[in-house]
Amino acid sequence: MVFFAGASAPAGLLTKEGAMACELLWEPEGVLARFSGVIGGTEFLAAVARIQSDPRFDDVHYVIHDLSAATPAGLGENTLTELAALHLGACASTPNCRIVFVGCAPMLAANILKILMAPLAMSYEVAVHADVEAARDWLAAQPQLLRMSDVMGYWRA
Repeated sequence: MVFFAGASAPAGLLTKEGAMACELLWEPEGVLARFSGVIGGTEFLAAVARIQSDPRFDDVHYVIHDLSAATPAGLGENTLTELAALHLGACASTPNCRIVFVGCAPMLAANILKILMAPLAMSYEVAVHADVEAARDWLAAQPQLLRMSDVMGYWRA
């Protein structure tokens, strides 16, 4: 089990009780981010930035954001729009990744798909599933992505 790359969590990723608000589990082909407690927009975006800045992110094929044990109080439209911008930048160098959200309320699930899959904001393929098992089943059923990185201007959607 890995709690971020460093010895301690970045500022803003601890709950008021001092428990970890986001646990990163790096797997051979991706990462499972398990959130717990009340998650604000700042904490969520910091966790995403932490994932995307890790050297292992270059080779991932999926990121699963497990919100089933969390209260995502700060994941409104502004946070999701910022997330779309983070995804656009990361997709240029790591294009063969899919993003899956798990355990979301119906309103949040609708906003995730509406904002992250909007034509001008779309980068990664995004899905929402009820639980981690359903997310893994969906990922296993998808064809492998073989896009080239856009860092040198090769990849185009």
